[in-house]
Amino acid sequence: MKNHETSPCKMYEENHKISYYDLDFLGRVRLSALLRTVHIAADENANTLKIGFNELAAYNMTFVLQRFAVFAARMPAYGETVKIRTWPDGAARGTFTRKGDMYDTSGKKIMEWASMWVLFDIAERKILKPKALPVKLPEFADHGVKINPEKITPPAESFDEEFSRHTHTVRYADVDTNRHMNNSIYGDLIGNALYPQVDQTPQVWREIQINYQAEARHGEEITVTAYRENDTFFVLGKTSEKTSFTAQIKS
Repeated sequence: MKNHETSPCKMYEENHKISYYDLDFLGRVRLSALLRTVHIAADENANTLKIGFNELAAYNMTFVLQRFAVFAARMPAYGETVKIRTWPDGAARGTFTRKGDMYDTSGKKIMEWASMWVLFDIAERKILKPKALPVKLPEFADHGVKINPEKITPPAESFDEEFSRHTHTVRYADVDTNRHMNNSIYGDLIGNALYPQVDQTPQVWREIQINYQAEARHGEEITVTAYRENDTFFVLGKTSEKTSFTAQIKS
């Protein structure tokens, strides 16, 4: 398989205005909206680098998110315009790393994130080795993002009781063109776990780690359970046969 040179443009930048549809009932940007915005920017950058959806679909491949981590110094407000940047950061141990950040109009960084992706065979539903990528990756640069996507190991033995529990059935609106639940929908499942009642004391998060462990397909039921340990929440999503995702949320 012949490699193709990529564009020299390694970073993508855009201005994004926070809309009413980005907000939850507390007036804060919901996690699913943030994930969607971040992933759209990543897709635009991937297209520029010739490793986007259309280019890889020709080889029956796509990138699948494995881990995501975000730190927010503050959340942007309704009507605020922020600058979003994202770029590929490296490839090692079978995964590809992508990072990004967000700035307000004064030039102050208010958020940063990092993600790990694997190359996925769409037809065979299996992970591929990085060398299967039919495109030469660009050189990588450090743009000051410090957060890393970590492996989450909830200390289950320390949990005395559940904080919340609900069951989600994967439906048409949840599934994307890769035929599994879209990455952003997990943000809503986490939000539902953290805010089981509208009159409950709001949980203000500063850092979130998500491990995407097994794809969720149309019709599957995911039991989402949250546990609390001091200022940290753990959210586990499980089907009858597997763990779908694990999340760690720090206030």
